[in-house]
Amino acid sequence: MRKFMTSLATVATLTLAAVPALGLVQAAHAAEPTATISLAGLNLSNPAHAAEFAARVDAAAEQVCSDMARTNPGAFTMAGCKVAARKQAMSQLSKMQRQRLQTAARAAPITVAAR
Repeated sequence: MRKFMTSLATVATLTLAAVPALGLVQAAHAAEPTATISLAGLNLSNPAHAAEFAARVDAAAEQVCSDMARTNPGAFTMAGCKVAARKQAMSQLSKMQRQRLQTAARAAPITVAAR
């Protein structure tokens, strides 16, 4: 009986010691790469500024997805990651900002011929 109690105490001690270690592993996975995209100086209803915003989103998506690919090889596709990153960036815009981007997308370029 004494041997059984000693074994049980050892197992319980090791189990309690493992719980904080599991928390650290989960925290490492929770800290996924992030990026911040600045809207400073951009008028999203202007087609040129909307294109600059899209370029900033694409650059941030490339950075975040590349970082994730290094830490989680084979866990996802780069194309899928970039699409998800773009969707997340768009979802964080205000309704007015999304409307301005739609206005810029509808703007048709004007071609002028010179003689």
